[in-house]
Amino acid sequence: MITVRYSSVDGFRQTRQFKTLAGARAYAQKWVGPTPDVGGWYAVSFDGIGKVEVAGVSIKELFGMTLVDPVVGCALPIDPNSDPDSDWEGPSRYT
Repeated sequence: MITVRYSSVDGFRQTRQFKTLAGARAYAQKWVGPTPDVGGWYAVSFDGIGKVEVAGVSIKELFGMTLVDPVVGCALPIDPNSDPDSDWEGPSRYT
């Protein structure tokens, strides 16, 4: 079971449980977008309004992320065409 907890700066909170990673990912992306800023166990929306926390999988697994932009420090989605053993770090989302 994967538990996703959303909270926002206005005090709204909502927790949902999912049997599949796909369902949990869709719910999390609904609240903070597909490429949020990721901390150790949480993800924050680009505008800083919403935060997602997860139990049952890592936050990087939840968003399908493994790479970090060295300029801004945010996680980037995996490029399915990249070589996993390369030094590819992807484009900055700010360019």
